[in-house]
This record gives sequence, structure tokens and C-alpha cells, in this order.
Amino acid sequence: MKTLFKLFAILLILTSCVKYTGKKTLSLSGEYRIDKITYEEVEGGNNLVFYPGDLYVNPNETFPMDSIEVGFTRIHMDYSMIRFNPIDYPSGETQWQNEYYYFVHGQYTAYDYGYIKFDCDGTRRVWKIIDDTAEGLVLRTSGGWDNGNSGTKEVTTMVLSRVGP
Repeated sequence: MKTLFKLFAILLILTSCVKYTGKKTLSLSGEYRIDKITYEEVEGGNNLVFYPGDLYVNPNETFPMDSIEVGFTRIHMDYSMIRFNPIDYPSGETQWQNEYYYFVHGQYTAYDYGYIKFDCDGTRRVWKIIDDTAEGLVLRTSGGWDNGNSGTKEVTTMVLSRVGP
């Protein structure tokens, strides 16, 4: 009887240590600064990394990805809108010039954060959410854009740091 009780206790302890693997709740709301951009040509092999102080210019892209001052460009997101081009007033108020509604699609498992999709001046933008932490966010253009010149596919990864609520 004691052996059966010990076996039952060990079995209970081992089966109670199951890791929960439910979906993570995204915390996209906040103000972010773009701190690093990695540009890759999938087929051409041209890889560039831009750090704070660098200017990322891509003539093959449209707004907001065509010209980014790394370390200075800010983006604001709440639960339904993504905002670009801030104007800071001396009173401390910030007004955002460009606002677009977005939605998150494809967050089906605990290991996939999904995609941010929004229409920006007639162009559909799709960013894959690579990582979402309390301090930042990592986004990637979803699958390479054809730049129209030589059929080269481009993938851009942005590392953002949360700088405000």
C-alpha cells in the first residue's frame, strides 16, 4: 500500500509540471523608435545593416519604408491605429501626421505572433511580428518585395525600442 501511494505521489508530481503553451497576448500599444534596420536581398546576397545615425533610403519602397532615420524615426501604435511622422510641440504634446488602421492576422499558435496588416496611401503593408517584448518589437516585411528592376526580392527587418506609452 505504501509503495502504491509513493508511486501515485511521484506520478502526480511529474504530471503537474506541464508547461502552459497558450497564445501570447500581444502588447503592441506604445511609442517606438527604430533602432536598427537589416536589409537583405534574398537572391542577390546584398545585406546591409543600418544603426542609429544612419539614413536608410530605399527608392524601391513607398512610404513609410522609403526613408528612415535610424535612431530617430518614431512610430506610435495603439490597439487599432499605427501612426507616423510626429510633430512635437513645446507644450509636450505630440501630434501624428499620418494615421492608418491596422489589424493583426495569423496569430494561431503560441510560437507565431502573426502579421500586422494596414493600407498606407494605397499600398498594402504587411509586417511579420518576429518578437514582442515589454521593451521592444521586431518586425519584418513579409516575404520580400519585388523591386521591379531585376526581380530581386528584398526583406527588411526593423528592431524597435519602446520609448513611451
